[in-house]
Amino acid sequence: MQKFGCLIVGIIFIIVGAVLFIKNDYLTKNCTEETIATVVDMHEELDTTSDDVTRYLYYPIIEYFASGKKVEVKMDSASSTPAYRIGEKVTILYNPKKTNEFIIKGDKMSNIFSIGFMGLGVVVTIFGIVLLVKKEQ
Repeated sequence: MQKFGCLIVGIIFIIVGAVLFIKNDYLTKNCTEETIATVVDMHEELDTTSDDVTRYLYYPIIEYFASGKKVEVKMDSASSTPAYRIGEKVTILYNPKKTNEFIIKGDKMSNIFSIGFMGLGVVVTIFGIVLLVKKEQ
C-alpha cells in the first residue's frame, strides 16, 4: 500500500485542481454584470497549522447592489493579513441569476492556483508511477 502513496496523492491533487478550475470557469462564464462592491467587515477565523502554529485568517465581507437588492457575501479566499481594508472599493462581476456568486474583476490567481495544483498533481503522479515501475523490476 505504501508504494501507491505518491500515486494517490498525485491523483487527489489533480482532482482538486480540476474541481477548482471548473468552478472558476463556471463563475467566469456566468458572472457577467459589473458593479462596485465595498468591503464592509472582516471575518476572522482561527487556524492551526500541522506544526501547531496558530494564526488568524481574514475573509473580507463585501456588500454590493445586484438586480436592485443589497447583497452581502463573505469572500471564499482568506489571507493571513487582511488583503483589503474596511471601506475599500472592489470591482466585481456577479451572476445576475444568482446574485451571491461573484468574481473579482481581473483576478487571475484562481486559475493560476488551480492549474498549479493540477501540475503538481501530474508531477507527483508521474513520480509515483516511476516508483511503482522501479519496485516491480
